[in-house]
Amino acid sequence: MSARLMVALTPFVAMGTVRLADAPATTTRYRIESKTEQVVDLSGMGQGNQTNAFTQIALISVTLSDTAGGKVMHVAVDSISSDAPVVDPSMDPAKAKGAWLHGFIDPWGRTKIVASSSDSNLVVAQLKNSMARFLPVVKPGAKAGESWVDTNHVATKNSQQAMKTTTVTTYTKGGAETRDGQPATRIEAKSATSGAGTMENPMAGTMDVELTSSATEVFFVAGDGRYLGGEAKTNGKSMVRMAMAPDPFPVTITSATTVTVVK
Repeated sequence: MSARLMVALTPFVAMGTVRLADAPATTTRYRIESKTEQVVDLSGMGQGNQTNAFTQIALISVTLSDTAGGKVMHVAVDSISSDAPVVDPSMDPAKAKGAWLHGFIDPWGRTKIVASSSDSNLVVAQLKNSMARFLPVVKPGAKAGESWVDTNHVATKNSQQAMKTTTVTTYTKGGAETRDGQPATRIEAKSATSGAGTMENPMAGTMDVELTSSATEVFFVAGDGRYLGGEAKTNGKSMVRMAMAPDPFPVTITSATTVTVVK
């Protein structure tokens, strides 16, 4: 999955201590398309490069409702499809249909996923990490041209992998634009990610992985705070070590992701 879904939601105004009434819950459906190319350099093992390119499309419904100190997020997975080969049943995107995630969003837009319907499916487990960065982190009261920095730590542990990553993102508030015929504010972001851990491969066994990546992202936010979609481009490189290879081998991944509202 890319930094976005492999999968940019609303900034929220800080809530006061007194509320006359909560706004009704809102549900928005999103289409998330990620195009990814992976190149495995096996020259250290006397082989050439192995290149794989695939497209993944996810349809999710995001429901947001007011709560003390922020928003409650409920994500329902309508479907996830991919043309990548499935080498392990736990990685089958089709099995993620009907899954759900539950989380909390603070006034800056920082998201914490607190529960999911299934972590045994690797796609759902990865989606948990992606949804933690689905929203832009927006400084309340920020003016056009102003920038701020946010750091996000993610730990993943399941039967397929045990990874820890840290992402540092610089956000910048842009000017007014039009998105799908609606007035919107443009939020730009540049991020750097580093991480390490282990992954399980059916043929190679346990692999040690060290990774770095960089990404550029654009978010469009409506005047009422609703996320109207965005784009992201990611470039990543991993060094992989396994028992059957004398030296680590590099894996590079590039991806482009587009998020649109389904009307």
